Amino acid sequence: MKSIKFKEYKNIKAKYIGIGLLVFSLFILTQEFSGIILTVLGTLILGVHTEIEVFENFENKLNITVFNMKLFSIKKELIYPEYISLFGQSFSSSNEFSTVSALGSTAEFDFYVIRFFGENNKNDIIFKSKSKEDILSKGKQLANLLNVELVNKLEN
Repeated sequence: MKSIKFKEYKNIKAKYIGIGLLVFSLFILTQEFSGIILTVLGTLILGVHTEIEVFENFENKLNITVFNMKLFSIKKELIYPEYISLFGQSFSSSNEFSTVSALGSTAEFDFYVIRFFGENNKNDIIFKSKSKEDILSKGKQLANLLNVELVNKLEN
């Protein structure tokens, strides 16, 4: 059965935490058992990813992978698209934690996205990437796979 996989973007904060845990574990690895635990946690944070797999028959899956090896899959409900849209979008996230407020309390990120649009203008983001070329090629493949219209807002 034909399918296309869309690996979800890993937040840069998660990468920093994973690397930080690995570096910190190097200092205490020889001294305590907790160094091994920190090493495992850091490796898991860096190595575990999720990906959406869209099938031709629209029996979609959410795959959990560790270093690109599939651990398990669960069914993923998506809106069946009337059309697929490609465009640029900004996302923002809060830098606050509980009652502690960071300076510049939000961070903004610019991405290119593939979005399904269904009835009543309902939509789902399928994939986001910093690479315009990835979005264009995967969007065309997806439109061909599902035999739906592709609206490319990136060329305007």
